[in-house]
Amino acid sequence: MSCNSCEKIISRVAQSNGAVVKEIDAQKGYVVLDVDEQVLAQLKTELANKGFYEKGSVQDRGNPERVKSYLFSIIAGQEHVQVESKLFNYAIGSAAVLIIALTLGYLFLFNNINPALIPILTLIIPLSVGTVFSYYHLRCYRKDLSCNLGMMMGMTIGMLFGFMVGALIGATNGMFIGSVVGISAGIGIGLHLGKWCGIMGAMEGAMAGLMSGLMGAMTSVMLVNDNLIAFLYLFFGACGLVLFGLSYMMFREAGSASKAELNIDFGRFTLLGGYILTALLLIMLYAPKGPIIYG
Repeated sequence: MSCNSCEKIISRVAQSNGAVVKEIDAQKGYVVLDVDEQVLAQLKTELANKGFYEKGSVQDRGNPERVKSYLFSIIAGQEHVQVESKLFNYAIGSAAVLIIALTLGYLFLFNNINPALIPILTLIIPLSVGTVFSYYHLRCYRKDLSCNLGMMMGMTIGMLFGFMVGALIGATNGMFIGSVVGISAGIGIGLHLGKWCGIMGAMEGAMAGLMSGLMGAMTSVMLVNDNLIAFLYLFFGACGLVLFGLSYMMFREAGSASKAELNIDFGRFTLLGGYILTALLLIMLYAPKGPIIYG
């Protein structure tokens, strides 16, 4: 144990297994429980899955098996990751709906689009779905995160999405429009998520969005004639891995997310993703173009 969040997680897991917490002290690193011997092994297993271990145990914090177990638990829809599992299923279903919508739009509404832009426009789908997923996922944890972890989440998510939006718009519209839209998107989401940890978190999120939105547009303009498409796909893949890492970190640090905070269903998830996709698509197609753009 290392902080008050650790105490909350251990207490919650203990109570869910019928144990009574007699004493707990994160600073001294011990907990005293009143628990039946029959459930002690199960209790230790659940605590180990959340990153806690007895001194001398081989179950150290760097065990990659826990990451794999977390991923497979989400796919299987297990109870302790029900929030992540629902959001994951919403994201997959929403992405499928948006792919169909974007395809129909290309066939019947925007059939004069330069085919070279199709790979870039396709990336709007994971960006839109990922934005909705990240927002509602962090929302479910906002009451259980420490201030430091909450600030890091707001800053990192603001940075990732600011860079991704700036990079996409910069590729199709140039440095100026890409920077303006990327900075606006990065500051918007970074500020909103960071404010859950107070003014410091809000400022951290806003600063991250400011810098990343500018850098995203600049990167696309610099790579416009140097494997830009390959870079964007590699970068979006890396962002996906980082977002998964953030999800795992929240679970490890704060325990299972509160299902009561998940106030979104599949229809609303898809609708919000569609709003984001439409807004970005219209900007990419009809906003002013700079002198250096892809395609």
